[in-house]
Amino acid sequence: MTVHIDENLVQDDGGGVSCRHCGAAVGVARQPLRDARVRESDPRTAGPSVRADAGHFADRPVVLRQTFCPGCLTLLQSEIVPGDEPSGRTRAVAVVDR
Repeated sequence: MTVHIDENLVQDDGGGVSCRHCGAAVGVARQPLRDARVRESDPRTAGPSVRADAGHFADRPVVLRQTFCPGCLTLLQSEIVPGDEPSGRTRAVAVVDR
């Protein structure tokens, strides 16, 4: 049985998480984005609504961190965070029998 996690990810019976678009392995239930590709860039590359220099609001360097499928490069997650911290968005999935 395959479980739909979101519009981009599915989990198989063994707990493996893969891309719904290309089938590439992305992670496991406890770390669904473990094998994803990560790119960090200036937050202003997020789009026209992010114009201000992050230095006006934070004491540390801030980055736009984007996570992509390793197979087809579908964008899985975006966050603007302090560059010296791990991802603030964590998730774990599990199938619950009812």
